[in-house]
Amino acid sequence: MKAKIISSSIVDFRKNKMKILVISIGVFIMILIACNQTNNYDTVKFKAEVLETVTAHNKAWTKLEDLNEQKKYVHENIVFLAPPYKEPIRGKKEYLISYKEWMDHATVHHFKEVNPEVYLYCNGKFAIVTYKIDMAFNFDDTKVPEWYGIDKMTLVKENGKWLITSDMYAKQKEDED
Repeated sequence: MKAKIISSSIVDFRKNKMKILVISIGVFIMILIACNQTNNYDTVKFKAEVLETVTAHNKAWTKLEDLNEQKKYVHENIVFLAPPYKEPIRGKKEYLISYKEWMDHATVHHFKEVNPEVYLYCNGKFAIVTYKIDMAFNFDDTKVPEWYGIDKMTLVKENGKWLITSDMYAKQKEDED
């Protein structure tokens, strides 16, 4: 009798576990749909604003080498993932320090965002931008005539302004001979 009760309890637990899982997935899907369901904003305008923010940020470090200009586009709680760093860089101050270190050693000769794509979420309050990077620079005494990679940034709209909340880039893998 005891074995039968335990056995039926396990079956009931599995059924309830499955119900909880199905309900949880349903709630998650409803949140995602509700977050992006109503487009009561100008999609074209918002995408243009997001892209303007990203290009202005990139211009600040590649052409102007101006941290004060760059910080205008960065959220206080930004997270930066990039080589050669082994841990994420967290916060605006540390993010700008990493770029200062770059600017102390590098001179960018060419930088272009190639094929940028902007995705809007949460009723136009959150965006993801992806693009390929085409860049040439000197790093100390080393000339790097071609450098290709990919970048992904996330942005949030706060007080009518787009701010970069995360930045993650990776160097494109070299073709093997």
